[in-house]
Amino acid sequence: MTDTPDDTPDGNVDVPTTECRVCKIEVPHGQFCGYCGVHIDKKAADGPEWLRLSTSCVAPDEHLLRPSLASSLFPHLSHRSRAPFRIGMLALLAGLVACALLRLPAALIAVAALGLPLLFLIYLHESDAFDDLHRANLALTIVLAILLGVGWVLLTGQMMAKSYGVPLGMGVSGFRILRNGLGIPLGGAILMLVPAIAVRLLRPSSREALDGFMFGALGATTFTAAATLTRLAPQLTTGMVARDRPMGSLIVEAGIRGVAVPLTAAALGGLIGAALWFTRPATKADKHVGWVRLVMICCASSVLVVYAGLGLVDVSRVPQWVQLAAHLAVTVVALLALRIGLHLALLHEAQDEYAADQPILCPRCGNIVPDMAFCAHCGAATHASSRSSRSARREHRPVREPGTDVG
Repeated sequence: MTDTPDDTPDGNVDVPTTECRVCKIEVPHGQFCGYCGVHIDKKAADGPEWLRLSTSCVAPDEHLLRPSLASSLFPHLSHRSRAPFRIGMLALLAGLVACALLRLPAALIAVAALGLPLLFLIYLHESDAFDDLHRANLALTIVLAILLGVGWVLLTGQMMAKSYGVPLGMGVSGFRILRNGLGIPLGGAILMLVPAIAVRLLRPSSREALDGFMFGALGATTFTAAATLTRLAPQLTTGMVARDRPMGSLIVEAGIRGVAVPLTAAALGGLIGAALWFTRPATKADKHVGWVRLVMICCASSVLVVYAGLGLVDVSRVPQWVQLAAHLAVTVVALLALRIGLHLALLHEAQDEYAADQPILCPRCGNIVPDMAFCAHCGAATHASSRSSRSARREHRPVREPGTDVG
């Protein structure tokens, strides 16, 4: 395929077609159906047709169940564009380790609380969120999350003082375990979802799942940052260097506060946001699409329950490294749930009007393919890229030569 003009007046050519074995629609010939996204030829590794395990809608070069922090947390970006964010995550991890090794609690708190939210704001800029989404709604999400995070900590701070004011691993007993270890974390986890719910109730004009993901993840990470800074602020008065504090305690706190908690919050908030924004397409009413939102909400609810249960681990008398391992395990489960939820949403949500006779450049694989809901070559969802990107590529379409094929 090239971008040189052909012999037709409008630069378009007749595209070879084939009947999709699943949706029974004539679609442009390729490796994937441009309408429903399944492989044209059945793949044993795909699993159920509604799931398409072998190829992620966001990162078509990755299996759906493959652990990948970058493609799970930054779904709008192509493989090449995700590289700087991988470096950013590594830099954040290195900063946390350095602060712990140098026994700098104040710096550790700042990096732990602000690192991921700042990186996510950069992602929003790179994914055209400030152009595609109403900035007033983004501002509302941030402001509401900050107010809720600070207010919740101030409201519960006295009750949690014994849990957070002493080194990790020192517990309390009886009623306080249930209150501090379960009730307060669960309340905070629910509150961090409120900003996305509030924006959704305003009936935003756009109803794409990845829009909801951005609102949900932004609200959850901002809430977590505000709550962490407020709750751990008393530690800032202990001095720049904590020479008497065990290094192991600082490393565990860095892992929990700087890695596990913000990543789990982003995954949980993003998954709930995507479920709230998911739109059932009328053309797929007979393909069990009604179950997609239910599956997403069930996954998020399961993660929410386990996430809240981590509070019991924090206030119990278990070794610090066990606490860290438990938090990281929940983070892995939350990111996997997010990955599967976003994939299902992109695979089954209402799509743009397609134009199979019009060519468009796929930003994932770089091939020129028919303008449909899925790339016929790599299977990436068109909605995995921003609306600004889609509009620009449709305004400046490439042109195929006669006789070229798709995929």
